[in-house]
Amino acid sequence: LAVGRISRDPSLDLGHRLDYVILQEECETPRALVRFADFGKLSSAFIGPLNPGFCEVAAHLGENWNKAIFSWMCINYKLDSTIHHNAFARTLPSPTQILLTIMKYFKWAHVGIIASSEDIWMYTAKESATALRNHGLPVVIVTSVHKGEKGIEDIWNKIKEVHNIKIILLCMHSVLIGGQEQADLLTKALEMGLADGRYVFVPYDTLLYSLPYQNNSFSVFDNDSKLREAYDAVLTITLESGERTFYDAFREAKESGEIIRDLEATQVSPLFGTIYDAIYFMAMAMDSARRKGVRASGANIAEHTKNFSFPGFSHQVETDSHGKGLNNYVILDTDGHGNQLFPTHLLDMSSGSVLSLGQAIHFPNEVPPKPDSSCWFDPDVLCTEG
Repeated sequence: LAVGRISRDPSLDLGHRLDYVILQEECETPRALVRFADFGKLSSAFIGPLNPGFCEVAAHLGENWNKAIFSWMCINYKLDSTIHHNAFARTLPSPTQILLTIMKYFKWAHVGIIASSEDIWMYTAKESATALRNHGLPVVIVTSVHKGEKGIEDIWNKIKEVHNIKIILLCMHSVLIGGQEQADLLTKALEMGLADGRYVFVPYDTLLYSLPYQNNSFSVFDNDSKLREAYDAVLTITLESGERTFYDAFREAKESGEIIRDLEATQVSPLFGTIYDAIYFMAMAMDSARRKGVRASGANIAEHTKNFSFPGFSHQVETDSHGKGLNNYVILDTDGHGNQLFPTHLLDMSSGSVLSLGQAIHFPNEVPPKPDSSCWFDPDVLCTEG
């Protein structure tokens, strides 16, 4: 869809015909890296990788091949150094930066991270922990779920033994788009009395796309009162929807005949929109480099991602004068009873501030986790103990 629209976009002058090949990324990280290395001669640029476990190696290979890498999933903060990684560009703000801004606003510093046992999510957890610790924050436990009810119970028993945790980051597929593991995890937390407001559960993967929340009900809650109650302890952070949601944009593309697959919008992961935007983002960078008269090398394309503004799949995509994404995010919350999510706060990426939208967060038992000392968020102060 993106490549088709780019080829018909009169405002873009790429000097090349754009085509794509899908690199099926292996689930195991070492094998995924080997597959990636095989594509060095086949492609002129890369959108990905999906697994944060080999982002840094992929970035080094990209420089070596002189080919740009555009990623929304990479977490490693070292990749933001243009001196060391000049062929790498982010198509979304760094997930760590979003989490840090929100943690600072609520003064929740102590973090626990639970990952699914899949390689991609274990690396996501590991890289997130490293990035947060690099900012001086106490990531007190990083663990992954073993299969079965016993495995989930063991996780919560481990978490209970650790003091002071305020936020639990869930690195796995969101229950809102079919993630059964997250559903089981949250339900078990409720049964064990841990969804009582002492922790705030934050799904990681909704940071990577625009979850349709406006006028949208989530059927996963309809016949599951336990999950509905457990989700009251969850705060969902996602890209702010524009004038229309991901589902609206998908239906429009289907009605216009651009998408011919017989799929309903609700059967498609909103990550579709993120990948679409990343491909368009790359085309904008190629166009910008060409207009400035520079050769279309990997470093030049990655360098020309500044001061963008273009219509993405379902919302406007913008970057600042340093090429950093300005997409806003929202914090979504349920009322503990229904099947809808409501925006309570807006994260304005241009100023890095969190703004209340006038709807209070509904915490279980109506009490948020106690704030941590603000020294954790002051880079000039050494924070110890509490």
